[in-house]
This record gives sequence, structure tokens and C-alpha cells, in this order.
Amino acid sequence: MQPASSNRRLAKNTLAMYIRMLFLMFIGFYTSRVVLKALGADDFGVYNLVGGVVVLFTFVNSAMTTATQRHLSYESGAVEGDVSKVFSACLNIHLILAAITLVLSETIGLWFVNTQLHFPEGRMWAVNWVYQFTIVACIFSIVRVPYNALIIANERMTFYAYAGIIEGILKLAIVFLLAVSPLDKLVFYALLVTVVVGVVTAIFYLYCKLKLEGGTYVNVRDKALYNKLLGFSGWTLFGSFASLARSQGLSFLINIFYGVVLNAALGLANQVNSALSQFVYGFQQAFSPQLTKLEASGDKAQQQTLIDRTSKFSFFILLVLSIPVLYNLHYLLGVWLGDYPEYTYEFCYWIVIATLIDSLSGPLWVSIFATGQIRSYQIAISILLLLNLPLAYLCGKMGWKPQYMFVCQALINLLAVAVRLFYLKRSTSFSIQQFAKDVILPIFLVALLLAPLVYTFYKYVSTATGLLQFLCQSAIIVVCELGIVWLLGLSREERRGVVSVCHSRGTYTGR
Repeated sequence: MQPASSNRRLAKNTLAMYIRMLFLMFIGFYTSRVVLKALGADDFGVYNLVGGVVVLFTFVNSAMTTATQRHLSYESGAVEGDVSKVFSACLNIHLILAAITLVLSETIGLWFVNTQLHFPEGRMWAVNWVYQFTIVACIFSIVRVPYNALIIANERMTFYAYAGIIEGILKLAIVFLLAVSPLDKLVFYALLVTVVVGVVTAIFYLYCKLKLEGGTYVNVRDKALYNKLLGFSGWTLFGSFASLARSQGLSFLINIFYGVVLNAALGLANQVNSALSQFVYGFQQAFSPQLTKLEASGDKAQQQTLIDRTSKFSFFILLVLSIPVLYNLHYLLGVWLGDYPEYTYEFCYWIVIATLIDSLSGPLWVSIFATGQIRSYQIAISILLLLNLPLAYLCGKMGWKPQYMFVCQALINLLAVAVRLFYLKRSTSFSIQQFAKDVILPIFLVALLLAPLVYTFYKYVSTATGLLQFLCQSAIIVVCELGIVWLLGLSREERRGVVSVCHSRGTYTGR
């Protein structure tokens, strides 16, 4: 087991991440409803689609994000790590990446938006304004990456939560300004979102500079360090490109085969999925620095235990939340949005299933990256992820329903778990047999007992038509899920650990 101080820190960090996530989730749901009504389905779809074009050019930045987080966490865990030097080198690289993104967006991206995508007639002027504002917001986000990574490496999740709350309040202000603005609402919305991203980036910069050791910029001319960072990132480019190409490629294929309204449906479905997956993301992000530091310290036994438990708890957290939401999804979408675009329900359902499967993978790939041995892994996982695009194209070309694109995504995510297990075993002393015993078997047993429960609800209990019915149904489902997970999903030691962590949250009062 981990030392008591480490458990308390992890409990505090996890709690801070959950507070941040819950606040942003409620703000996000409220603002999405208002923004959808203010913009209309067409403009809402336009905003999501145009943003995806710019994001596609940030695959290099995504690779560096992973490298930055890994190296800063590693330096923090190393005995003689030089955090300031690594941070400054990463910042220099991200400034160059911001310039590259600007050039690509204003050339290839601008051509693609104006000639290849389908937009409503008479809205191209607004599309181009939105595109320019999105580029600026993207550049702010790229520059923010080293500061974000430094905060996480120092496990300052409380500040991270406060920054999220500030961001949520600013997004809430956007809604009220949008309602009273006489300007074109789509263009004005894009402008306000860009301002919010800039303000939050400035907050991260000031906090790192004033509060964190290593957050002050120093001039770094160490070519060996740059080569190490870029060499590591060179292989992560494959995975970053594959991940972004898959997500944005699916959005483009939806637009080409089915039209901009379904891009609005996809944007809403992604928001529902994001709200649910944030519970897992916050949990995993609190543990990721520890996984990297354990690799740096060479504590393989503790690393295996932490990987297994993080994967299993991630799956169970998302499972417990997803079932009542998916069961009453039509009701929730109606309450949230009123009228919503066609296929929003179907997209939500399959994207959540795909994310549930993928929740097992977070600790696996973090641990693979911590070893630094990623070349063959990145090639293999990238090819697998990109396979989703030809399969999705085939679905559209054959005239199948659009949700089949995301059925393919769920199946590929399942294969990706197996690939990550194989490469983690190759690069470390990780035991797949122990993972199967401690993670896969309990998940199988829980699913085996949950299946008849879910079937009974679908067969004999009508979905909710009011708030009280929804709350009662959800409470019954969640209690049954938690009971099954507690009895069949957790070992005796893990049950004691959960009780201990809950006690730590209640009694820990240190900073």
C-alpha cells in the first residue's frame, strides 16, 4: 500500500478534480442549451465543424503535450531532476509549434474550409470569422500546455480546480452577453470563447511564475535536451495524429455524407460523453504523475498495483454513471435541450460505450510513455486508430445509419486495450495475467450480474417522464450497481482502501 501521506495527497487531488469537473459539467450543460437555441442547429454545427479543422493541425502539439507532461513528472520524481530547465525547453518548443499551427491554419486549413466542407448558403463570411477566432484560441491553448503540465507534475490540483471554476464563470458570462448582443451571434460567440481561453492562459502563466519552483523561464541551449524531448515527441506524433485524425475525420465524414445538422448532433453527443468521461479523466489525472514517478523510481510492484487499480476503478466509475444516463437518455436530452437534432441519442449511446472501453487504457499508455520505449507501440496503435476512418467511410458510402461509424470506434477501442497490454508487458515487468485476474475478471463478473438487472429495467420499467421518476430509477440502479461492484468487483484489500481513502478525505486538513 502507499504511504499515508501519499494516500491523503491522492485523495485531496482527486476530490479537487471532481469539484472542478462537476462545476464545469453543470455550466457546460446549461450554456450548451442556451447556445444551441441562440445559434440554431445549423450555426451550432458550423462552430463545431470549423473548430475541428484548426484542431486537426495541432497533432504536433498533442504529441508535445504528452512529452511535456511525461518529462516534467519524471523530473519531479527523479532524485536530481532539473524541472526549470525542462519546463523552459518545452515552452520554447510550444512557441514554435504555435507559429507552425498559425501558418498551416492560414494556408491549407483556410483552403479546406472554403472549398471542401458544406455550409449553409450565405454564411461563409461568418464561417471565416469563426475560423480566425478559433485559430487565436488554439494558439493560446498551445502556449498553455507547459504551464498546465507543470501544475499537474507538482500535483497542484486545488489550483487546477479553482482555475476551472473561473473558466466556468466566464463561460456563463458568455451566455448572458450572447443573449443581449446585436452582433451576429455565431461570430460574437467565437470571439467571446477566444477571450476566455486567453484569460485562463494568463492565469496559468501567473500562477506558475509566482507560485511554482521551475515556473520561471530560463534560457536553455542544451541541444541534447531538445533532442530528447523532440525524439520522444517524434514517435508520439503518430499517436497524436491518429487520435486527432480519427475524431476530426469522423466529423468531416459526418458532414460530407449527412450534412451540418448532424455535426450539431455530434457536438452535443460529445458534450454528454465529455461530462461522463470527466469523472474518469479527473480520477486518472490525479494518479498519472504517480505512475510516471513510480517508473522513475523503479518501484515495479507498486506500479503494477496502481495500474491495475486505476484501470479497474476508472471502468467502474464510468459504468456506474453511464447506465442510468443511457437508460433515460431521451428524457435527459429533452430536459436539457428541448428539441434536439436527429441522431443525437444514437451518437451519445455508442460514443459513451466506446469511452467506457477506452477508460481501461489510460493507466496503460501513461505507463508505456513513462518508460520512453514508444516507437513500435506508437506505430501499431496509430495504424489501429486510423483504421476507423476507412471503416467509417465505408459505412457512409454504403448508406448505413451514421451511428455505425461509432460502433466501429467501440470495437477498435477494444482491440486497442489488448495492444496496449501487449506493449506494456514488452517494455516493463508488467504482468498481463495479474491484470486479467485483478481487472478483467472482476469486470466480467460485475457485467454478468448487471446484465439481467439492466435487461429487467428495459423490459418491464418504462423510461422516466418526470424528474421524480428519473431520480428514483437512477437511485435504484446506482445502488444495485454499487452493491454488485462492491461485492464482486473489489478485493477485500481494495474495499479497505476505499474506506481508508474516504476517511482520509474526511480528516485531512493540511495544504
